[in-house]
Amino acid sequence: MNNKIIILLAALFIGFSTALAQVTVSGVVVDESDFALPGASVIVKGEKGGVATDIDGKFTLSVPDENSVIVISFIGYTEQEIKVGDRRQFNIKMEPATQMMDEVVIVGFGTQKKVNATGAVKTIDNKVLESRPISNAVQGLQGAVAGLNITNDQGGGLGQEMQINIRGVGSIGEGSSSAPLVLIDGMEGDLSSINPNDIENISVLKDAAAASIYGSRAPFGVILVTTKSGERGLRINYTGNVRFQQPISVPDMVDSYTYALMVNDAFTNAGSAPVFGQSLLNKILAFQRGELAYGTEPSQNGSEWLGGDNSFANTDWYDVFLKDVSVSHEHNLSVSGGGDKITYYFSGNYLGQTGLFNYSDESFKRLAINGKVGVKFNDYVSFNWSSRLVSTDNEKPSVMNANFFHNIGRRHPTMPVTLPNGEYYSESMINNLQDGGRQGDRNLLLYNQANLTVEPIKGWKIYVDLNSRIENKTGDQNFNKLAQVMPDGHSEYYKVINGVHPRFETNANGTFRIQPGPGEATYMRYKGHVNYFQSNIYSDFEKTFNEKHYFKALLGMQTEYYYNETIRMATKDVLLEDVPFINPTSSSVLVAEDKGEWANLGIFGRVNYTFDNRYMLEVNLRYDGASRFPNDQRWAFFPSVSAGWNVANEKFFTPIRDAIKLEYFKLRGSYGQLGNQNTTSFYPYYQQMAATLGTVVLGGVQGSVLPVFDPYSASLTWETIENAGAGVDIGMFSNRLNASFDWYQRTTKDMIGPALALAAVYGADAPRTNNAELRTRGWEVEVSWRDRIGSDWSYGISASLSDYKSVVTKYQSPTGALIGPSGTEAYYEGKEIGEIWGYRVKGIAKNDMEMQQHLAQADQTSLGSKWGGGDLMYVDVNGDGKVDSGAGTISDHGDWEKIGNSTPRFAYSFTLEGSWKFIDIRAYFQGIGKRDIFFSEWDAKNGRLVGAQTFFGFMAEYQRSLYTDHLDYFRYAGSPLGANMDDPYFGRLRYDHNNTHVSDRFLQNASYLRLKNLQIGFTLPKTTKLSKYIDHARLYVSGENLFTITNLMIFDPEAVGKATDEYGAGKVYPQYRTWSVGLELTF
Repeated sequence: MNNKIIILLAALFIGFSTALAQVTVSGVVVDESDFALPGASVIVKGEKGGVATDIDGKFTLSVPDENSVIVISFIGYTEQEIKVGDRRQFNIKMEPATQMMDEVVIVGFGTQKKVNATGAVKTIDNKVLESRPISNAVQGLQGAVAGLNITNDQGGGLGQEMQINIRGVGSIGEGSSSAPLVLIDGMEGDLSSINPNDIENISVLKDAAAASIYGSRAPFGVILVTTKSGERGLRINYTGNVRFQQPISVPDMVDSYTYALMVNDAFTNAGSAPVFGQSLLNKILAFQRGELAYGTEPSQNGSEWLGGDNSFANTDWYDVFLKDVSVSHEHNLSVSGGGDKITYYFSGNYLGQTGLFNYSDESFKRLAINGKVGVKFNDYVSFNWSSRLVSTDNEKPSVMNANFFHNIGRRHPTMPVTLPNGEYYSESMINNLQDGGRQGDRNLLLYNQANLTVEPIKGWKIYVDLNSRIENKTGDQNFNKLAQVMPDGHSEYYKVINGVHPRFETNANGTFRIQPGPGEATYMRYKGHVNYFQSNIYSDFEKTFNEKHYFKALLGMQTEYYYNETIRMATKDVLLEDVPFINPTSSSVLVAEDKGEWANLGIFGRVNYTFDNRYMLEVNLRYDGASRFPNDQRWAFFPSVSAGWNVANEKFFTPIRDAIKLEYFKLRGSYGQLGNQNTTSFYPYYQQMAATLGTVVLGGVQGSVLPVFDPYSASLTWETIENAGAGVDIGMFSNRLNASFDWYQRTTKDMIGPALALAAVYGADAPRTNNAELRTRGWEVEVSWRDRIGSDWSYGISASLSDYKSVVTKYQSPTGALIGPSGTEAYYEGKEIGEIWGYRVKGIAKNDMEMQQHLAQADQTSLGSKWGGGDLMYVDVNGDGKVDSGAGTISDHGDWEKIGNSTPRFAYSFTLEGSWKFIDIRAYFQGIGKRDIFFSEWDAKNGRLVGAQTFFGFMAEYQRSLYTDHLDYFRYAGSPLGANMDDPYFGRLRYDHNNTHVSDRFLQNASYLRLKNLQIGFTLPKTTKLSKYIDHARLYVSGENLFTITNLMIFDPEAVGKATDEYGAGKVYPQYRTWSVGLELTF
């Protein structure tokens, strides 16, 4: 009993002592115009809870002691920290967040004040990614930075990667890459794999002056990602959302009866008999009226079900396959905090996505775990450690590839979904999705980073970074046997991949081409491993002399080592389809192994000098050695220089500066050289030979074939990239208005291209060598305005616009071909990247007589036969009396002309945002101002590009995709579908290519404006009782891809594909619209 009394008295004494130790402070918070700021947050740094100012801007707060620091914050104003000391009353004046003369930008191996930066650098915070229903950070950056071009022509498939370049095309890609370098906390990484919620800010280094510190690893720009770190005090944050996705811009298929009439037109117009007779047309109508229960019936002998042009259903295959809505979700939890010596940040993220297709059970899952700890041992030494584990898992049916999207469009609407026996029809591809096998691709990435910083004396710091990345990629794919029960009761196997020839072979790059035949089951698996290690040792020193001369020097060394290996195995001798495995006794096995490594050593330095915040000079030097080149070509030196002049700080400019409250008006220019070592092959100067299975069997063993090696170049070396640019930065009206303009020219010299052709008798192509050149010129402009209206309203408007053109200024092309093999882009001196060559179209002949009169002047025999009314009349441009493409070369292109360019031009975006008290709204628009598209595919039979079936409706007799857009074709009076002679868009339907040659008539305008994101949020007011327990709470609704304005027909402008896709343009996964509801909580 006595012990209990003693403990109680001790507790009371401690509590009383603590109460006495606490200090009560009070004050008032006002804005820049001395108006009260109600709702401003006032907390003790490192402590939970806090208070909000009342309607008069007043507050009263208890703090632990006089050493406490109070933190005052309000949306749109710069946060303030004030030590209590011996003061008890505070009058606090907040400054708008727009006044940020000390704002810094992240650059290579350091930071710089924005007003003193001389390179083209743009730093954005995580606001552009917050609360958006995106799968990865790359999607969120689209349109966010002028000159950062992020495009996607392949639709919205789960795990779909987007293409990134900075300031346009840097290389033609014939043996080298022009992708930007992505660094996450200083180490190369995958931007699409990082948890967007972990990102603090992103910097884009655009020119040589900004990127040259990274040398040959960054010739085409750098994207620097800085992740969040811990701060003093404990903070727990949760964000989560549920997403609802809907497919958009889906083609609208015609009904089966209209389809049959259109097919008949196409065949009769090409001189063939109609496909659908009256009896079958009557059945189609009877089915549509509900008079027939099934859209097919047994054949005469009962051995098969009627399908294709003999069935009579009415199926919209896009409706069958696409869901109305798919649901996904994302959750993120982070814990951060610490004290004066130790800080920490830990986070976990889970993203679970489902696909848009029925019967497919698609899924994409990402689990990311991140940890970062910082230790300050004393005033001289600090240490940081971070680890990040990212696991991704992408699962889908094995048949969901380019062939599947090709086949959806060409499923006849007359085909049934189900048969009278209850089975899915074999041609429906539903069984193929559900039971034809699964494909899984999994990746596990582990990042570890350690940083030691030593500051022996003030201003001099020494850094040691050790970084590593381990990747483990695994995957498998199996194809199962599929069979259909026929009307007579027997079962018959059919192909799991519809419409392709059986294949079981190894490609030149070590991957497999597996297309099982009927009754075949196959299984493939692969395992890949990557080890990457990087070290940075560098030191910098900065000092200001006489308050006017600022000097900073940096010197360091960087090493990199990369190793990868991948092993693949496949068999078509599968014993158990439910649990497939590689059968060691199988005689049908494919095995491939790929290994490679490279290393890089770089020595770098940088000197910055600023005089009186008016004149700035920066010099960067980098000396690189790369293992990818021969011994005598491995080392190269890359310099850059940039300068700036802040005119606003000149005395003669003072009247103007004061009149418009000019913060800075900076002119800058730069020039630099960088090397590109990012070759496609790690060993481009070695001969390469690949063994394949032959057709000869010796002693019961299938022999191998070792072909003649491809020629190689022992003198292959660096591509040299020269950058020159000039820019203007301005901030005025107390930095409410900010604007920048940049002009640049980038020339890629010694670009890898083909050597002069070898004699045909040699039997191989000439090796790649450094003999080409590419020039890119462009400009960028960014403008933003941010302001407040009173204490309740704040708003912001920002916009960006950029453009570029790339021209091949040197290239060895003896023939000057305008189109490359299989429709690939060809190059020649003077070519503008993205050029589209084609015919000019005079119009559509109204009748046979008009066509004959035209043919008398312009013979179109090379383009087709059986010309008549309703067909296209092509222009004889060169006046030789015939229409053709000559030799298809730059010197002999016949009647071809440059009719357009597929390069996306005038990329733009603008953001409108505002907040009123505790409600915020943000609308983000993004688009392309100019882009030409001609939907084409390769006609292998005739060796030429022709119109794609998805756009024109027909590519051959059985290559049909007929949509409601195609109904606008030429028809005479008396057609069952009605006359359409006055102004049809398409010529008369034909299954040949007479009316689908590449031409200006069908050149599509693929420019667009898209509401990329719209979000509305409500933040819990600080004045509520819940604010005692919750530091921040926000409920929001966010939408992605909500609407699009475009003149493009049939397709979405970000799902157009390209002619060199395996099955031609327009055959990709659909884009989708997303709505999400989310919650943000901070304790």
